[in-house]
Amino acid sequence: MVMKSGAKVWIKRLTGLSIILILVFVATYGDSTDKIIEKMNVEENNLLELEGGGEGYVELEAIGLYTVVTLEDNQLLENEIKLMDSEGNEVDGVVPNSLEKMNKRPDSNGKLVYVPIMIFDVPKDAEYQLLNEGNNTLWILDDLEIQSNLISDTTILISMLSCCLGFPLGIIALIWGLFVWRKKNKPQQKLLVKEEIMTTDQLFKQYNSTVKADVPAPFVDLDKVTNHDLLNDDLLNTMEMSKENNEDYAEEENNGEKQIDEKWKNWDDGD
Repeated sequence: MVMKSGAKVWIKRLTGLSIILILVFVATYGDSTDKIIEKMNVEENNLLELEGGGEGYVELEAIGLYTVVTLEDNQLLENEIKLMDSEGNEVDGVVPNSLEKMNKRPDSNGKLVYVPIMIFDVPKDAEYQLLNEGNNTLWILDDLEIQSNLISDTTILISMLSCCLGFPLGIIALIWGLFVWRKKNKPQQKLLVKEEIMTTDQLFKQYNSTVKADVPAPFVDLDKVTNHDLLNDDLLNTMEMSKENNEDYAEEENNGEKQIDEKWKNWDDGD
């Protein structure tokens, strides 16, 4: 009963916390969305924009993560993008996988229209040359800096945390509440134990298994039955008394025979 009460208290707490977090998320959603679009807008937050067939120089850092994007309707191949260091060596890039290509970037209106084409990780801080050998425009972005700007904004951070925590806590509270409710409404099975009341005679036979079943209980000497030493002593005493009685009887019988013989002897002598 105490466990159920404690579970109900925690369910109420989780439900209340979930509702508060969801309300915070709803309240900050509009403002945070505008700030996210503003900080991720490719047209305003790129390091370099290159037209088809163009080239340009850009300062890159070793701790950065740089992504080249283009409009999703444009046809720009990976081998048409080259990044050269100050010594003329080409820096190898990584082609985004299918999941990374789904991470599109927004324009100024919030529409996700920019698709990642190539990702670069430079070995050192330096000035690099970017070549666009295709026919379409490309933009290079510093994803690490963009993510840092998003996290540093208080409104965006509160909105993200309230969304990531509020809905999962609500789901947990709902599942837990359903579990407790089903357990409460589950019919309890009663265990009926039918125990037969034993009579005095049955109890005696159970605790005195040495007594024969055909001997009536009232005629049994409990002290002798339950105490084997006393029983043996009584048996020995009985045997000794019987022996003594037999000896006395034999002695009396001999004396009687002697008296009869003496009477016959006196008769013959005429006494």
